[in-house]
Amino acid sequence: MTLTLDRKLLVGVSAALVAMTLFGGFTGRTATVEGTYDYLRVFNEALYLAVNNYVEPVGIDALMQGAYRGLLESLDPANEYLTPEQFQKASKGDSAGAAEIGLSVSKRHGYIVAVAAVPGGPAAGAGLVTGDAILTIDNRPTRMMGAWEASQALRGRAGTKVTLNVAPRDGGDRRTATIERKVMTPAVPTGVATGDAGVVQVAGIREGDARRLHEAVVALKGQGMKRLLLDLRGCVSESLAEPIGMASLFISDGVIVSVADRQEGDKAYRADGRRRVWDGPIAVLVDEGTSRGCEALAAALRDGLGAAVVGQKTWGAGTVTSLVPLRNGDGVILATGLMQSPTGKEWNGEGLDPDLVIAGDIRDEGDPQRRKAIEYLRGLGAPAARDAA
Repeated sequence: MTLTLDRKLLVGVSAALVAMTLFGGFTGRTATVEGTYDYLRVFNEALYLAVNNYVEPVGIDALMQGAYRGLLESLDPANEYLTPEQFQKASKGDSAGAAEIGLSVSKRHGYIVAVAAVPGGPAAGAGLVTGDAILTIDNRPTRMMGAWEASQALRGRAGTKVTLNVAPRDGGDRRTATIERKVMTPAVPTGVATGDAGVVQVAGIREGDARRLHEAVVALKGQGMKRLLLDLRGCVSESLAEPIGMASLFISDGVIVSVADRQEGDKAYRADGRRRVWDGPIAVLVDEGTSRGCEALAAALRDGLGAAVVGQKTWGAGTVTSLVPLRNGDGVILATGLMQSPTGKEWNGEGLDPDLVIAGDIRDEGDPQRRKAIEYLRGLGAPAARDAA
């Protein structure tokens, strides 16, 4: 049989894939998977059909990148394939620009989805809310983007604009939103006294926020606070260090969060020895925009302290990701660890269920959701005098 150029290329690609999979164990990067050859034979057939029979011509590079993305995202929405250029930027922590629209995103059902919009930020001003699907960013379909790439596409120079095609979470008509980027000052834990109750809002977590939370609680105690509401609505944190430090302000000893890792084994992160700043009645207010490290903080206070969690089910992002290089200069963002609460509960893909459901939205006038949470808090006694096991 005479091989066409396309056929030769496909055979070469498949042979390379087989070689990398079967013999990759020698490099310490991959290991033999039983039945790999059969799977790759089917993959080769599908690849050949797509190249030669799809309604429009398509390049091998585009097909292979799509295959990589599909493989990774089918496992976890946090997974993402990065081209060599993207991997270099991610490795260096480079950003596409200092300005942003104040929106945290993830991947769900094949599209980029809004997790939380910063109150008062450009995205919130344009009406974006948790759960809205972003179908395109500047006319680029988000089906072929991961969360990291989408976040970079939303950033740029101050004063420039980005255009989003949005499918509202409530099923309304699709709409186009053109939003101006701006340099935003990161929110810090902010305390406000409401009668005998103190509220500390944590809209996001960055380095140094455990110290700032300590200062906010101390200030409220100086104003006569008798009970504390920790407001974590719309709070997203990509790291665990600061959430662990925050939990350590309330839990003097014990496990704050555990991470199950197939390669490195399970690891328990304990309270970091900070002086306990509060031992009175406490509740945690969460919503659908509460994600990742902020979910870990809420879970730790509930399991390790007996604090009530009220509000709405959280987002459900409970993995720890690693940036892994590949041999051609590209790489992947891969979920390599699974977070667990002090009692071993997981929330990835499911979210944390509140002890008391309180409907509402942080944007509602007068914030009745917070008001109801404070009313519930006033009926609570001090948390059980127990630490995480």
